[in-house]
Amino acid sequence: MKYFILAGEKSGDLHGSNLVKQIILIDAKAEIIGWGGDQMKSEGVEIIVHHQELAIMGILGVLKNLFRLKKLFNLFSNQIREFKPDTIIFIDFGGFNLKAAKIAKLGGFHTQFYIAPKVWAWNKSRINSIKKWVDQLYVIFPFELDLFKEKGISTHYIGNPLKDAIDTFVPNPEFRYVNKDYIALLAGSRRQEINAGLPIFEELVQTWPEKKFIIAGVSEFKDLYENSSIKVVYDQTYDLLSCSSVAVVTSGTATLETALLNIPQIVVYKTDWLFYILAKMVIKIKYISLVNIILNKKAVPELIQSEFNSKNIQAWLLKLLDKTSFEYKNQKADYENLNKLIGPSGASKLAAEKIVLYAKNQSK
Repeated sequence: MKYFILAGEKSGDLHGSNLVKQIILIDAKAEIIGWGGDQMKSEGVEIIVHHQELAIMGILGVLKNLFRLKKLFNLFSNQIREFKPDTIIFIDFGGFNLKAAKIAKLGGFHTQFYIAPKVWAWNKSRINSIKKWVDQLYVIFPFELDLFKEKGISTHYIGNPLKDAIDTFVPNPEFRYVNKDYIALLAGSRRQEINAGLPIFEELVQTWPEKKFIIAGVSEFKDLYENSSIKVVYDQTYDLLSCSSVAVVTSGTATLETALLNIPQIVVYKTDWLFYILAKMVIKIKYISLVNIILNKKAVPELIQSEFNSKNIQAWLLKLLDKTSFEYKNQKADYENLNKLIGPSGASKLAAEKIVLYAKNQSK
């Protein structure tokens, strides 16, 4: 069968690569093309648009790129008409992918959405779009199942694919920083996030020279680190985290990955003020990090906007570097509860089985 996958960011590329691996085990003759990155490509996907071309964040980012977005949607429409896939799989990246799902559905294609848009955080009106444009929805948090099912959406809980990635991670024996205690700085996987956080990390390192800091960088944004005084390792986040005592993590998927790797963390985030003010008006959740959202408590500290500064980070690092501290012990205990809630690995395999089965049934 023919599959078209649309993964619009680095985390989607990771989940897409694990999903593709399982699809090929089920359907050895699978022909798969799509939008993604190097990890999907390494599993045999023909990447026709790289996810870095979709790295647009914030209201200002969208307004500045309206013409480019229109061109991307037109390109997607032309590509699926030419390829004629048996099913189209959208991975996360809700703002873009729901619009693409509408294009696909109106074009007569079957649509499957892997990792549901986070409508529980804000913009619940998107549930109506999901119901209208998505045939099958696969969710990765248990609390999402009832939310979508009660709206009449065909929804499946398949576990969390990050468990697959963590459980199959094998440390690189050639990683040069092994067996040393570092403070990992995860600056994000988007250009806007790195630009916002890097100056603060630079100030932190300059005011605390006795500590060993290393940035977990993304290779496609090497240009942003050219003038950095901080050591950077590219595309080796898990290796760096596994030999770090603590991490400062830009909010996103990486917060959950850090927790599942059992590394104490401080969550940080900064965006353009217009987007932040508008988001504050519509956000429906108390926390921004996945760890805190899943546990429904402030298990890890969150430093947002003006609170994201070197002084606050240093104060929290002192607490978490002390293994006898209340903060350190509490965070570790919360991580244990988090693992129980997430459950075992196998999400990619289960999702692939359901996706392939649905595609086969629809093609009969």
